[in-house]
Amino acid sequence: MDDDLPYEGVKVLDLSQGIAGPYCAMHFARNGADVVKLEPPGSGCWSRQLGKPVGDQTAHSVTVHRGKRSLAVDLKSAHGLEIAKRLAAKCNILVQNYRVGKLKKLGLDYDSVVKMNPKIIYVAVTGFGQVGPRRDQPATDSVMQAYTGMMSINRDVNGLPQRINMLAIDFSAGLYAFQAAASALYGQAVKGKGKLIETSLLEAAMVFQEAAIIESYLQEGKPEPIGMPVGSFRTKDGFMSINARRDSQFKSFCTLIGREEWVSDRRFIGPRERVANHEILMSQIRPIIETKTSDEWNKLLSDADILNAKVHTHMDLLSDPQVQAAKAICWVENDTLGNIPMASIPGQPASIAGDKLSHSPHVGEHNQEVLTELGYSSTDIENLKNEGIIGTFTP
Repeated sequence: MDDDLPYEGVKVLDLSQGIAGPYCAMHFARNGADVVKLEPPGSGCWSRQLGKPVGDQTAHSVTVHRGKRSLAVDLKSAHGLEIAKRLAAKCNILVQNYRVGKLKKLGLDYDSVVKMNPKIIYVAVTGFGQVGPRRDQPATDSVMQAYTGMMSINRDVNGLPQRINMLAIDFSAGLYAFQAAASALYGQAVKGKGKLIETSLLEAAMVFQEAAIIESYLQEGKPEPIGMPVGSFRTKDGFMSINARRDSQFKSFCTLIGREEWVSDRRFIGPRERVANHEILMSQIRPIIETKTSDEWNKLLSDADILNAKVHTHMDLLSDPQVQAAKAICWVENDTLGNIPMASIPGQPASIAGDKLSHSPHVGEHNQEVLTELGYSSTDIENLKNEGIIGTFTP
């Protein structure tokens, strides 16, 4: 455990659910902030139902809630709402991802919170943004991959747009929100000012794809490959990613596969020519790559200083010597999911079993602790529990 974390003493109230907002708040927790995850009693944050659940945890929930304290409160009750407002009045940062206008009815919107906490950094993450014709529509990562063109540049061999099988936009939105809030926190410390940060999955997806969008515009919606030969190739026992687009690498590649004549072939003589004739070039390369195994090509290509990688599965990575040497994955014993691989986040302490920064809380695990800090007595807390205002996980 790192005893010198940059955000020690910072208080964060995480009202968000799902991935983007919770992932933003998790980065503050992993850097030492006291993050209170306020979620509904019973099922908790809906990240706990993403994928195959075991009890109240999933792969996604243990990822986005590391280092937090869970307070399970019913915000539909007056007492529950009062608890949330007490926390909002004392925190440095509030993160929420409710639909536009929803928190205004509860008195937890920015205009309401800033009156009781003038220096608050208020992070609001929505699907489509705070304004516009789609502002009231719900959005998920799968919706946004389609809406923002990401699927249009990821097609199968038949031209069918494909969704990336992970929550790329959700996680990138969380990172962008954390970046903005972290900058605002510096301003809060130096200038004594708070900030309203409004962002969305839509905006995150635009930034994430910015270069590709500019490229599409400049090429009138028909962006060409970044170079050739670049792509995935079937091998004798799997697949390889090969990038030999630069002239020097292309020459080495031609020598390696016994096609030296391509170097002077007018169709392939330069980068622009190879792109213009990429279908012919790739069709001739593919049968050659199929003649050897991935490991054989990896050694040959690497010895020739040509960019390449064997296409791994996630299971392959768990025993990969480079991943192990870089300590890119740490194995952590989770009290629900068992021994699980957790990625090492740049600049943050490595995940260690038993460390609070690696622990993902259960629904309502810290009810007593957080409410006591807010001034509630044991009798008050018991009454809140009996009234169903606070609770824990209910299968």
